[in-house]
Amino acid sequence: MTLTDKLKSSLFKGAMQLALAGIVTRIIGLGNRMALSRLIGAEGLGLFQMILPVYALLAVLSGLGLSGAVIKMVADRHARGDRRGCLQVRKLSLQLVVAASLSCSVLLWLALALPLDFLPDQRILPAVRLMPAAFFFAALSSILRGYTQGQNYMAPTALSQVGEQVVRVSLGLAAVYYLLPLGLEYALSGIVIGIIGGEIACFSITYLMQDRRSLFQGGGRVLTPVYREMFGLALPILLIRLSTSITQAVESLLIPSRLQLAGFSAAEATTLFGHLSGMAMPIIFLPTVLIIPLATTLVPAIAAAASLRLRLRLERLLKLSLWSTTAIGAFAALFLFYLAAPLTQFLYGSSAAAALVKMLAPLTPFAYLQFTTAAILHGLGRPGIAVSNDLAGTIISLVIIYFLTASPRWGITGVICGYTAAFTLITLADLIFIIYLARRV
Repeated sequence: MTLTDKLKSSLFKGAMQLALAGIVTRIIGLGNRMALSRLIGAEGLGLFQMILPVYALLAVLSGLGLSGAVIKMVADRHARGDRRGCLQVRKLSLQLVVAASLSCSVLLWLALALPLDFLPDQRILPAVRLMPAAFFFAALSSILRGYTQGQNYMAPTALSQVGEQVVRVSLGLAAVYYLLPLGLEYALSGIVIGIIGGEIACFSITYLMQDRRSLFQGGGRVLTPVYREMFGLALPILLIRLSTSITQAVESLLIPSRLQLAGFSAAEATTLFGHLSGMAMPIIFLPTVLIIPLATTLVPAIAAAASLRLRLRLERLLKLSLWSTTAIGAFAALFLFYLAAPLTQFLYGSSAAAALVKMLAPLTPFAYLQFTTAAILHGLGRPGIAVSNDLAGTIISLVIIYFLTASPRWGITGVICGYTAAFTLITLADLIFIIYLARRV
């Protein structure tokens, strides 16, 4: 079997493993969302969507963007047969995320001791206090999964995704059910308890599928060039993930407050925000169960092709991934546009979010391509370009949301306009740079 055939085989096998795991986790997650919508309603989902970006931000900070750097660095070393170098990368990155997670935990608890009057709803605070127990294990898992992904070994990632989701949903729903009589704030804490259990399960599964004797050992002394390479790759990835997480956190505070200026009450604004972020957006991104596995396997495959200067192989990977993503996005746009009402009624027991789904549906090709183009740029060793494009689109989106959403004429439609501008501009900019970089391999 030739090297190209081996690359094809590993890419297909890894993508299939992740796709199957993604389908299972999305089905479980969809069931979870259906149950939560009936247990805590749109208002409860709105509160949940306020704390979710906070958790995502803390998880990104504790992970330092190192998981993406680990995939790239391990893929390069694995392609050259350098096992010692692979172990060195894993050891160093694990040490760094442990230190970062502990620092984030201390900073969070110090911040929670301050007056937080700017929050749109104080009921989210008890749930936020529980988060360090979750993002600590999430950071460790991200490194272990990055290590195996860099070797084109996707089974640990696939199995840990399923295990995490099963534990998260079952434990979370049980906790919500028993805590809901005490109030929505306690129900939110129940959801976070489920997240904690899920992250512990994810780490445990990934850990058991590693060479456990050398997690913090092996690889020898870490030299300065390794630090430089790791942080050179991790910093742009950290910035793009931070920009996404900060944007989501800002949106979770900005949108309800701007809706109130448009004439909605606090409860109405939270409910409307729940319809958008807790109901419509999950439906819009549901088909990414087919996109994310492709993007995940693309990074090591493209990194290997670029490292070995297999230009023909690289071009085939680019065409396959981009056209596949576009086709899935186009089909999803038609499906969601015409079936928005029955779909939301079936999933949530209410069609209140159907109009939002219908408005968002035409954006799906551009929204999905963002995952693929970012993965391609990462595999080409240029994540900084993805950061810049994402940051520019994010700023434009927030400006549009800020001004339009507060207008009674626009309201929640202003948010849709902001998303339209961001998805379109980021994707087109990424594609321009991919074409340029691919010609230079």
